[in-house]
Amino acid sequence: MFSFLLPKSQPFFPLLKEQNLLLREIGLHVVGMLENPQMKDQAHKEIALLEAQGDKLHAKILRMLSRAFITPIDREDILRINQEQEDCMDCLQRLDTRLHIFEFPRIRFPMLQLARLAKDMLDLTQIMLDGLSQRRDCHKTHAFRDLRDETDMVMATGLAEVMDDHANLTSQDVLSALKWSQCYERMDIALEHINTLAETLDEAVLKHV
Repeated sequence: MFSFLLPKSQPFFPLLKEQNLLLREIGLHVVGMLENPQMKDQAHKEIALLEAQGDKLHAKILRMLSRAFITPIDREDILRINQEQEDCMDCLQRLDTRLHIFEFPRIRFPMLQLARLAKDMLDLTQIMLDGLSQRRDCHKTHAFRDLRDETDMVMATGLAEVMDDHANLTSQDVLSALKWSQCYERMDIALEHINTLAETLDEAVLKHV
C-alpha cells in the first residue's frame, strides 16, 4: 500500500549500458580510421564527441551513486565498472590522437588487427554487462582469454616489425619507428584497461548471478 514511499533503485544498468555503447562506438571508429585512413579526420572528430559524452555520463553515474540509497548490485561494483569504462574511453582517445597527428603514410596491419581484436573484446563486455543486468550467467572468461592471447601475439609481431633492422636507415625511418612504438604502447595500455574491465564484470557476475 505504501510501496511508493519506499526508496527506489536508480537506473544504473541502463546508464552503464549507455556508457558501454559509447565505448564500443569509439572502438569501432578506431578500427574505421585504420581501415580507411582517408576518413581519419572524421573519425577523430566523432571519437572526441563520444568521449565528451562519456565524461558527462561518467560524472552523472558518480552523482547518482553518491545519492542512491538502494543499488541493483554492490555499490563498489557499479563504481568500478563506471570508472573502468571511462578509463577505456580515455585510453582509446589517446591512441586515436597519436594515430591522427602522426599522419602515417601507410597503416601497419598488426595495428589494424589489434584494433579489431580490441573491438571484439569490447563486444564481449557488452554481453557480460547485459547478462549481469538480467542476473544471467554470462561468463566469457575463456573467449576473452583467447582474444587476449591473440593480442599478445599480434603485439609482439607488430613491435618486431617496427624494430626490424633495415639497411641504410634514414632519420625519417627512425622517426617513424618511434612514432609507431608510441602507438603500440598506447594500444597496449588500452588493451590492459579493457582486460581489467572484463575481469571486473566477471567478478560481478560471480558475485551477483
